[in-house]
This record gives sequence, C-alpha cells and structure tokens, in this order.
Amino acid sequence: MSDAPLLEALTALSARSGVSRFHMPGHKGRVPAAQLGGASSIDYTELPCTGNLYEGNGPIAHAEELVARWYGMDGCFFLTCGATQGLKAALRFFCPPGSAVVLDRNCHKSVLDGCALLDLNPHYLCPAFLSEWGVTGDLSPDALVSMLRESGASAAVVTSPTYYGHCLNVADLACAAHACGAALIVDAAHGSHLRACGLADPALLGADAVIFSAHKTLCAMGQGAYLTFRGLNGAQQKELRAATALFGTTSPSYVVMASLDSARAQMEREHGLWQSTAQRALELRRSIEQQTPFSCFDGGDPCRLTVRTETAGLSGFEAADLLFSWGVEPEMQDEGRVVFILTPQDRREDWLRLERSLCRLAGLAHPLCAGLPPYPPPPLPPAPLSPRQALFARKELRPLKDCIGRVAGENLAPYPPGVAAVVFGETLTKFCVEYLLEKGYNEDTYIRVIA
Repeated sequence: MSDAPLLEALTALSARSGVSRFHMPGHKGRVPAAQLGGASSIDYTELPCTGNLYEGNGPIAHAEELVARWYGMDGCFFLTCGATQGLKAALRFFCPPGSAVVLDRNCHKSVLDGCALLDLNPHYLCPAFLSEWGVTGDLSPDALVSMLRESGASAAVVTSPTYYGHCLNVADLACAAHACGAALIVDAAHGSHLRACGLADPALLGADAVIFSAHKTLCAMGQGAYLTFRGLNGAQQKELRAATALFGTTSPSYVVMASLDSARAQMEREHGLWQSTAQRALELRRSIEQQTPFSCFDGGDPCRLTVRTETAGLSGFEAADLLFSWGVEPEMQDEGRVVFILTPQDRREDWLRLERSLCRLAGLAHPLCAGLPPYPPPPLPPAPLSPRQALFARKELRPLKDCIGRVAGENLAPYPPGVAAVVFGETLTKFCVEYLLEKGYNEDTYIRVIA
C-alpha cells in the first residue's frame, strides 16, 4: 500500500520527461526562485490522474482515507484554507440557517464569523477560569446539556486543546451532546499531534466532527488542515464536502494537499519521535521549574510549553522581546505568559538554546515585583444585535476609550490566540474595555462600532 499516495502520484508526474504542461499553474513547474525549493514541480491542477478535491476522487481520496483511518474516524476531507474552512463547513452542515448553536466562549473568531455568515444564533458556554494560571479550563457537561435543551441547538462547538495547551473533557462533553440529540464539533486545530504522542484526541473521545490544523504542529504547509467526521451516510458526506467547497478556494493547492498527505505518513512512521518529544518536553518543564522562578502550565498537551513569567516580575511581552533578541522565537506571548510549540523537528541545539535562554531570563526576573493576579475574562456582555445583524449594520470608527456603552461592529479578538473578548453585536461594557486594554489594546486604537 502506498505510504503517501497523493505525494507519490504528484512526484511521479513531475519526474516525467518529454511532457509539456499547457495547464495551470502558470509556472509550469519551473519556478526559478531557489527559496521555493522543489515545491513548484508538484504544483499541479485538476487532471484525470491527480484527482479533484471537491469530487473526492483519485489519489486525493486515497490520501484522505488514510488520514481518517489514522484518526479512527469514518472520513476525512483535506482543507487548503486552514481550520477556518473546516469550522465554517461544519457549521453549515450541522446547523440550519437561523438556528441556535452552542459555542465554547473560548472559540476562535472564525467560528463567530461563520455564525454571522450563516445567520446562526450563538449561545455561549463559559469555561472555568484557572486563576492560578490566568487561562481557561474545562467546560461543564451539565451546563452543556442545559444550554442545548434550552436553546434547541443541533450542535455545539468546543476548542480542545486550547492555545495554552489545555485539553477539555471531550468524552464527557460528547456524551452530554449526544444525550440531547446534538452533534459535538471540536476545533482541535492545535491537537493534530496528540495521537502520535500516544494520547487520546477529540476524535478518539467521541466527537462527531474534528478539525485538525495540520500546519500548526505537523509538517504540513501553511493553511493545510483536516476535517474528520463519523456517522455520516454517503449523501451526507457529499453535502459536507460541498460545504467545504463553499468556504474554500476553487483552486486548492496541490502542494498543500501533498504536504497533508506527507504529514500523516510521517506521523505514522515516526510516532515514536513524537513520544520522545513529549517525554523530553516533560523533562524540560521540570528543569525550568527547578532552575528558574517561572512555572509551567500542564493542561494535557505535552508538546505545548506555556511558561508563566509574571509571577517572577516579567510580563510575557517583556520576556518575549528578550527571547527574540537571543534567537529564541516563541509562538505567542501575553501579559503574563510565553508559549512555545515543541515538535520532533526541533534539533538538540534548539532545545539547549531554549533552556539556556529561559535560565538567562530568570537572572533578570524580579520576584518581589510580581504582577497583579491574572485578569479574568469579562462577564458575557449584553448583545443587542445578532452577529449577522452587526456584520451588515452601518459602522463608524471610534477610539477604544470612547467606546464604553457602544455596540461592537467587529470581533475584538487579541491575536494570537484569536479568541474574542467581545463579539460583534455585543455591548462594550467598562469591564470589556478594561480587559482589552489589559490584553494589549491601546486606548487610542480605533474600533468599529455600530453607528
């Protein structure tokens, strides 16, 4: 059986001699820029031998089947416009227009954009706030049951793992959703690697649809993602694939798709390396906590290193600036934490540089100047308008400091992680404005509000 069928088919095509390519893309496999390496040689279009993504045939379909088998799901569709494409497609499939949907308030802004485009009415489930760490924790299955029954929603969308590496109690949430006849959609954009680490991921734990962003932790190209699903008949699968086409480009990248195929094959072949990486990350956490005044959050994702610096008198922003100057580039930083993504692609010198830089950073810490306790998310503000009404309403620009009491005309989501503090259609309360300022917004930043 072919290890990476799509990649191998494209590689074989590119290796042919005596063939003239009179089809897209225009570079004809001969891009001179050395920076692109050999990627252009396998950058094809829809041909009888390459398959068509939105028709689910050829080597693309075979490659998708192998991904579904790896994750233990009934099917998989490749996504070339990121997890955003898959989340919107799942909303389109599982939620009738004008209906309710239950959302983890920790959801990515793309889910909220999908609600506005599809005219869905969100009902928010707020996760617990882990005040010791300043991050969100679990969702209550009982609260999910209550909200599903109260709203009549046919689906719920939750995020696991979170940007900080917290893995939700997905098995309990799936049981709760199914008890109400609803589907559980999981945004697992940051969890593509969990299965390779020997851990349970949302697919294994009973979710109905799971979106994995393969470019975030695996070796796929940017914008490459998987939409995996279970329990759908043939007609339903066609409808779901059509929904991916609705939110995707009509010219999906074959390079991205080949990298999705390759990323799965590499993960299957080298899952032992992922398990070694997880073990090494555990040892690094212990070392940091023993040798520095910093603490490390352990939310279940072994390869997400979230270091809390504010308790040692350094904001995450200050710490990140210093780390960048020393050649260590974190994934993100906020007012109190710095986040790093660890994978088997990191070399021994990378691990050493990270550990030494954090020890060096510890020498600049001021534990007696520790910051204030983490700022919890604001209570849910009133929402005079639905996301769709707010999206299409007339708007005006105003400085954030003058927006208290106004209705947001955009999602105010510090990025990363892209989680909205205020959703368009909601009122900017005093608490919301203070929270945004704490998250790095400037009071003179212009915000779109409803006119």
